[in-house]
Amino acid sequence: MDLPLGAMKRLAITSIIAASLLVPGAAGAASLSGPQATYRSLADRGFKNAQRLWGNRRLHWYNDRLNSHKKFPLATIWSLVPLFESANALAIADRSHAHVAAVRKIAAGAEKYFNRAMHGYGPYKGDREKETVWFDDNGWWGTAFIDAWRATGNRRYIKDADRAFRFIARYGWASGGGMWWNTRHPYKSGEALGSASMLGAWLYKATHNGFYLRQVDKWTAWADQNMASSDGLYGIKDGDSSPVSYVQGPQIEAHRLLCEATGDKARCDRTQQLADTAYERLGQDLDYGPQFDTIYLRSLLFLYSRDHDRRWYDLAEANAQRVLANAKTGSDLYLAAWDGGPVTRHQAQPNMIQTQGAAVELFAWLAATPPPPGS
Repeated sequence: MDLPLGAMKRLAITSIIAASLLVPGAAGAASLSGPQATYRSLADRGFKNAQRLWGNRRLHWYNDRLNSHKKFPLATIWSLVPLFESANALAIADRSHAHVAAVRKIAAGAEKYFNRAMHGYGPYKGDREKETVWFDDNGWWGTAFIDAWRATGNRRYIKDADRAFRFIARYGWASGGGMWWNTRHPYKSGEALGSASMLGAWLYKATHNGFYLRQVDKWTAWADQNMASSDGLYGIKDGDSSPVSYVQGPQIEAHRLLCEATGDKARCDRTQQLADTAYERLGQDLDYGPQFDTIYLRSLLFLYSRDHDRRWYDLAEANAQRVLANAKTGSDLYLAAWDGGPVTRHQAQPNMIQTQGAAVELFAWLAATPPPPGS
C-alpha cells in the first residue's frame, strides 16, 4: 500500500539527510576504529562464507541449510533475516561500494517474498497462494528494509517496509487487542508486537506520518497493560510473561526512537527502565539462541549509540567474544550455540543459515558502532 502524498514529500527531504540523522557512526571505512575494523573483517568473511556455502546457483538465492536437497530448499524469512541485516550493518559501517551493492542485491530478492494473495510477506520466496503468514516475520523483514534504506538512502525500501507494517496493522491486530502470531490466530504474540512496534517507530522517525505513531502507541499501551510482568518486561505471549531477549530488544529500540521523534521524556524514561531491567534479568551470557539474542544486542547497540552507556556495548562485545570462543565450527563458520552446545537446544536445526547469519550480524553491528573511548 502506497504512503500518503504528504508522507512521500517528507521522504524526499528525509532521504537526503538519512545518513546524518539515522545512521550514527557511519562515516566511511577510513574512520573505523581498530575494534570496528576487526569486526568488519569478521563479518565480511562470515558473510562471504554464507554466500558460498548456502548459495543456491540454480535458484539464485540462499538455501535454508547446508547442502540441502529438499524440494523447497530456500531459506524462509525468519532464517534469512540475520544475513539481510548483516549486509545492512556492513554498509552502514563503511558505505563502501561493495557493501551497498550487497544490500541492493539481497533487498531485491527480499522483495520477492511479498505474497499478493495474503497482502504481506510470506515465509517462502515466490509464494503466490493463500498460506499462513507470520506477523513477526513481517516486522523483522520490514525493519530490515528500513535498515536497507539507512544503508543506501533508497526510498524504495521505505515503501517495502510500509507494506509490512500496514499488513500487520490491518490483519495482525486482534479486535479485542493484542497482536496475533500468524494469520491462523493461535495466540497473542510478544515478538510480533515487539517487531511491529520497532518497525513502526522507525517509519515514524523517517516520515513523521502520524499513522505509525498512533498504531505503535495503541499496541504498546495494550502490551503495558496485558503483556508486561511486574518488573515491566514484556512477555513472550498472552499467559506467558517469560522475558525473552528478542521481545525486549525491539521494545527498547521502539521506545527510544519515539522518545527522540516526539521529544516525550517519558518514553526515554521507559526505555531506561526496560533496558536496566532486561540487563539484570537476562544476564551477561545470553543463551536463548543466536537467532534471538542478536536481535536484542542489535537494539542495545542502537541504545548505546544514543546514551553512551557502555554497559550495552560491553554486553554485545562480550557475547561476540563468546561466539569466537565457543560457536566456531570451521574457518569463518559459526554453527554451534554461543555456549558451545548444539543449536538444537535453542529452537534451531543443524547447519541453518540463520545460525551463521546471527553471528555475522552481531559482528556487523559492532563494526557499525564506534566503541567506548579507550576500548
